[in-house]
Amino acid sequence: MSVIPIKNSIKPYIFFSIAGIFLLLEMGLQVSVSVITPELMTDLNISAVGVGVVSSFFFYSYTFMQIPSGLLFDSISSKKIISIGLLFCALGSFLFALSGGMFLASFGRLLIGLGSAFAWLAVLYVASEWFDDKHFALLAGLGMIIASVGAMGGQLPLSLLVQVVGWREALILLSIIGLILAVAAFLIIEDKKPKPPFKKENLASLKNDLVILLKRKQVWMIALFAFAIWAPITAFASLWGVPFIQVAYKTDINTAAFACSLIWIGVAIGSPLFGWWSQKIQKRVITCIVGAIIGIISSVIIIYVPVPIYILNIMLILCGIAAAGQSVSFAMIKDITNEKLIGTAMGIINMAVVASGLIFQPVIGMLLKYFHKIADHTVGDACAVNCYTAIDYHYALMVIPAVFIVSLIVCVFFIKETCVQNK
Repeated sequence: MSVIPIKNSIKPYIFFSIAGIFLLLEMGLQVSVSVITPELMTDLNISAVGVGVVSSFFFYSYTFMQIPSGLLFDSISSKKIISIGLLFCALGSFLFALSGGMFLASFGRLLIGLGSAFAWLAVLYVASEWFDDKHFALLAGLGMIIASVGAMGGQLPLSLLVQVVGWREALILLSIIGLILAVAAFLIIEDKKPKPPFKKENLASLKNDLVILLKRKQVWMIALFAFAIWAPITAFASLWGVPFIQVAYKTDINTAAFACSLIWIGVAIGSPLFGWWSQKIQKRVITCIVGAIIGIISSVIIIYVPVPIYILNIMLILCGIAAAGQSVSFAMIKDITNEKLIGTAMGIINMAVVASGLIFQPVIGMLLKYFHKIADHTVGDACAVNCYTAIDYHYALMVIPAVFIVSLIVCVFFIKETCVQNK
């Protein structure tokens, strides 16, 4: 029961709003490193590799908590899970703001990722428990738009805030917001039905489900597609896009942050669009192929073709639309999975989606440093973001069109069409 009494008629909307604000905060924290990269390099005395490693710690805890977080929502009061998740985000942001080196900064990002692992599931859980089933798809789409808005807020608006108060103070402010939201969630949110007691048999059942699913080749192929087509978001939009646009297009950080945030508009457009289109034509694979092709073309233009800034902005939106093809992967896995295993299957796909961040964020940082060195530049551990040239970024960011190509190959040769039928 809620500590604060609320009318039954508005409970679903209040609970969904709190979960939605949690998702907003989580996405803003996830991409925040992209607009404070120069400050981190200077204040923490680290290189591009260090920034990539620090940022990627978010994805370590976030990725490996996906399946356990689903189990926790099924077993423990949602108010406790959401409140604890927000507390981890707040604590992680606070420690990151106080950090003077890589260790504490990485630990702070790890805690943020741990708490953030519950944000998307919180939105889906509240939608499924408190609203009619016929509204679930609409609310899930709304959740994706909320996530995109949160990511956009973590770029240009956060960049402006950082310029006014400093990056440490901005992150402390976000941690205070998280703390207030955690208290509100604990006092307001309630479960519609009491939770059954957690039993050891749940873990045994989960293990059996994982074994069944991981033995299936199609599960691996769909996961690989989701991993590859979403990698440009976790690697480029969440971290390296802003500094690249600053250097390659000779813009200030606010212009670069705004441009990079357009990728999230593309994601917000593409996610419901691909889902609707695949349902309308009764084909999943062809929609994914189109997304991959759009991604290849747009990413090549963004990285390698000098275009006017307005063309760049259009290409960034198209890149976001292309990456949103990952939303179809959840429909594909649903088509081939027994109903009692769908939750576990969704967790596997979501792990694949976010795992790209923990791999490609540090890899791009390593490639930047490597190609900078072989070009006979001088680069120290505290090299500022503007010490890397456009050519360095051209080489390092070659992984972006490469992963789009991988997603295309997987779709064309390895994923079987389900024709929107449960197989």
